[in-house]
Amino acid sequence: MKTKQIFSRFILFVGLFALIISCTSDDNSSNSTIQNQIQNTAQSGTWIISNFVDSGNDETEHFLCYSFDFNSDGTLVATSQNNTYNGTWSITDSNSNDDSSDDLDFNINFNLTNEFEDLNDDWDIVSYNSTSISLIDVSGGNGGTDYLTFTIGTPNSNCTSSTQTTIQDNVGSGTWRITEFIDSGIDETNHFTGYDFTFNSSGVLNANNGTNNYDGTWSITDSNSTDDSQDDLDFNINFNLTNDFEDLNDDWDFISQTATKIELIDISGGNGGTDYLTFEKN
Repeated sequence: MKTKQIFSRFILFVGLFALIISCTSDDNSSNSTIQNQIQNTAQSGTWIISNFVDSGNDETEHFLCYSFDFNSDGTLVATSQNNTYNGTWSITDSNSNDDSSDDLDFNINFNLTNEFEDLNDDWDIVSYNSTSISLIDVSGGNGGTDYLTFTIGTPNSNCTSSTQTTIQDNVGSGTWRITEFIDSGIDETNHFTGYDFTFNSSGVLNANNGTNNYDGTWSITDSNSTDDSQDDLDFNINFNLTNDFEDLNDDWDFISQTATKIELIDISGGNGGTDYLTFEKN
């Protein structure tokens, strides 16, 4: 009799174990299906950012000029009338035992030092459909809550001021040199002696002195698309380097600009000092 009871319990255990395995498999399959659905949705068209709130600050206007393409190879391309930025994207599952989108992360990364770096995060998915993807990120340590929404559409067609266009046309013509670089009171102009700078229309900034050849990125962005003034324009420079060129990385403000000379300034917060950068055309 005891042997029969032990056998019955064994059969029951095997059945329960098989049921658990079956449910887990179904959950994995369901979650994978949702993940594939969101990936296919993101790749189905061209998107714009219709809402971006960064810790309570509405910064949607920073991206009004840009369309976004989520490519199947994991590249994320943001394109405006004058600039193209390349980043990466992915959707990953932090808990394969749950059959909901609650555990899926929508990962975005732009290796830039302008406003696009604010989009970098492993976003949680609030909702999605064929025309909208809503994301959220709740930061730890009272860092606030960020909201990001992509919507199928086309970017604002009237978001580039005539001043911005003029400066972009000027710097995109010919090669330039640095004639002044003051870093918090220290003159470091000589670090860039002999380098010619080329501001390509693709957003690539090339520096070459005949021996060294460095590629970075550049852009001019407008924090107020309704204002035709250089006061609201940022001259963004980024070199992903660990030499003297990383000191040029910033969202510079304009002091003055002509067809042959661009004077820039950056005032750092927290008593970080004031930097000056001047490019002159060769």
